[in-house]
Amino acid sequence: MNSYLFMRSLARFFGSVFFPFFRVWGENELKPNRGCIYIARNYGLLTWISALRVFRRPIRFVSADLADDRPWFGIAEACGLEPIKLSGDTDQDFLCLENLFSQKKTVLLMIPKAPDQSILSLVARVKAARHLTSLFMAISGVKEALSKGSLIPKVFPVSVFCGMPHAQPTSEQIPLSELEFLEKAVADIPLNELPSIFFNHSHNC
Repeated sequence: MNSYLFMRSLARFFGSVFFPFFRVWGENELKPNRGCIYIARNYGLLTWISALRVFRRPIRFVSADLADDRPWFGIAEACGLEPIKLSGDTDQDFLCLENLFSQKKTVLLMIPKAPDQSILSLVARVKAARHLTSLFMAISGVKEALSKGSLIPKVFPVSVFCGMPHAQPTSEQIPLSELEFLEKAVADIPLNELPSIFFNHSHNC
């Protein structure tokens, strides 16, 4: 808990420098004694910082991005956040997430920016098993803030939306269709406007 609060303070400071306009909408008020799984694309350090700025209660970082060789995972490990890297085996990874859920943990599942079929299968299983407690976390702006090969972010506004919509999974539905909808919607919202399409969700500055 203390490690999480310390890292959250650092993230808020770092984010205030590089994210001059940071907007958050959705279901980011974590409820105690209830497991929950958020699913977001892995943009490296800036995804970690965004999540630490969004959530006030501790969350567990779980990486499903096997190709990620950047040092952010090691940094989180060294700082006591106890991140988990999945194996790539869909059945084993699903059981790992189910175990965390049964312990009433809130999980941020970080998936590759271009997920393969095994990741799509994992997401589909999570959504089918935990329909109302598995939510997508769309992040807009971090991709532009840290260009490929760069170590220092550019100053850039960032918008985050957690949770909506709760589409019932079907065999025809693409597993990441909700995330793609949210990413497009959040990216298209002008900085000086509120997201009217999300009128029934909270807005936090």
